[in-house]
Order: sequence, then C-alpha cells, then structure tokens
Amino acid sequence: MIAPSDPASSLSVKDQAIDWLIRLRDDQVGDDDLEAFAEWLGQTPAHAEAFADAEQLFKDMVLAAGDPAPSASNSVAPPKTAQTVPLTKRLRQVGMQRWLAPAIAIAAAWLVAVGLVMPKQAHLLSDYLSDYRTQTGELREVQLSDGSRLLLNTNSAISVDFSSNARQIVLHHGQVRFTVAKDAQRPFEVVADDLKIRALGTIFDVYKNGHAQTRVIVQEHAVAATLIGNGPEPAGVKIRQGQQLNVQAGQPLPQPEPATLEQATSWQQRRLVINDRPLIELLAELERYRLGRIFVGDASLNQLRVSGVFSLDDPESALRTLRQALALKETRIGPWWVVLHR
Repeated sequence: MIAPSDPASSLSVKDQAIDWLIRLRDDQVGDDDLEAFAEWLGQTPAHAEAFADAEQLFKDMVLAAGDPAPSASNSVAPPKTAQTVPLTKRLRQVGMQRWLAPAIAIAAAWLVAVGLVMPKQAHLLSDYLSDYRTQTGELREVQLSDGSRLLLNTNSAISVDFSSNARQIVLHHGQVRFTVAKDAQRPFEVVADDLKIRALGTIFDVYKNGHAQTRVIVQEHAVAATLIGNGPEPAGVKIRQGQQLNVQAGQPLPQPEPATLEQATSWQQRRLVINDRPLIELLAELERYRLGRIFVGDASLNQLRVSGVFSLDDPESALRTLRQALALKETRIGPWWVVLHR
C-alpha cells in the first residue's frame, strides 16, 4: 500500500487531482487507496472534472516527451523529458498553460466514478436534499412532530413537509414503513415520483426501487393511491390491508393484488424471507444491504430456486450460506464486486 497521505488536506482541487493521479500510478496502490480515491472522486463533480483534466495533461506530457530530439548541430540544449523532471512538477508546469478537457472526458470520468468505482447504492443528490436518510445496511426509526413513526430501511432518503393543513413526505429512494398518527385536519400523504399515497389508516410500506417502480403494501387498514399529472387528478385505487400495488413509472395504475406480508415485511425484523424464488431476486435483495455488486457468471444460474431465512445484519454471511447451499464458487474483484459461478 502507498504510504498514507491526505491529498485533500490543504491542496487546491487541481493539485489534489494531480496527487491522486500520481498515487494511483504507483505499483503499490492498495484497496484502501482505491476506496479513498472513490470517496474523493464522488464528493463533487468538480473532483471528476479536475481528475479528467489531470489525465489529459499526463497524456499531453507523454506525447511531448516523445518528440524527436533536435539535431546534434543545434546549439540549443535538448529539452528535459518526462524522465528527467519530477512528474508532479511537470504536471503543474503544463497545468499553468492547459485548456479544459473535452466535455466527453469529464462525462466519462464521472460515469466511471458513479457506475463502476462507487457502489451501486450511491444517491448523492437525493441524499443531499433529504431530511432523513440511512446508509447501506442501516435501519433507522424516526418520530415526526405529529407523532407519526417512520422506519427507514437500508439506503433510503425522505423529505418532510408539514404545514397547517397537510402532511407530506417525499420518498427520494429506498423503503419506509409509515405508522401514521391521526389528524383529521391534516391528511398524511407520501409522494414517490408521480405516485401519491394518502393514508386512510395506520400502517403501510412504500418501496421505490432503482427501476422506476414503486410498491405499496398495506399492513393495517387502507390507503388511496393516485397518479400526479398536469391535468385533472385521475381516479385512484384503494389498497386494503394485506394487499399490494406495484406501479411502473409512466404506466396507468394497476389493480391491487394480494401480498405475502410475512415475506414483504420481514425486513422490519432485519430478516430476509425467500420462499421458492429465483436466485436473481435473492441477490438483488442482498445487494441492497451491502456495498457493491453481486454478479452471476452464468445466466443459467439466475433461475435456480431458493428458499430460506437470511439475517440482514450480516449479508456477507448470508451470501456465504447461499454459496454453500447451491455449491457455487465466488471470485472477488476489488472491495465491492463479487462474481458467483460454478
């Protein structure tokens, strides 16, 4: 591992990017360095832009170092190459005269940071805008000013807007169980994208996943669901106790269907209950409670049927138990990626 240092301590963003570029090119770079770099890169788009610029400067420097040397008859001393000038100094010299990297390089660096380096669960903007949020693997109970209680599941974020005549919660991402306090003068509503859920009773669960889908499950009494649009509000549907509604963004409201409450609400006891479901569904659930991604090396394995009860306090142990039960092997790539295979 590289000797520890803190490139963000007192350097400018440009210098931090250059320092990271040098550290990452060291043969002794370790997992801790990569994790620290991913954290720094994801803090702000300016970091990704500065790192893209530093990479472009390095490429320019290498090209300049490859220019043919002047002829022997030339009395001017040959210029120093990248091998004779310290990399940090040369990068900063070139940086004084550099231009902005192309927009495509900036976009590519940012996409790499979010899509590959950073975990799948990253929601930087919505987390910043939220009033309450949980980290990956965390469950958090919140009591609001009206006495309502919220249980936020892993990697969830909400905003709260209470006024004299309304109580509204915006679910940015994740899953929340709502236990609603009665207040006849102020209806209690949850908004997830273009879906609005109004409480008609006590306890319900709303899950907004990363595939433009929202699921509503009612544990007690009922709720009313409607779509929010530019025109008159369309007719909604009532979801009663023991029912669920699965809504796809941009599609009409379907009819509620029966829900298996024991499985759907098991996360509230930090358990994952799976009954004869395909492996791909179980892996998608486990991914919610651990940093990183789980891949399957052979698509035919996705449909293996799985049943079991898994603890969400230790998703790595659950993954290990799953591997043993299905006689699978794993290959780990860096700190976050796991590939399951035969």
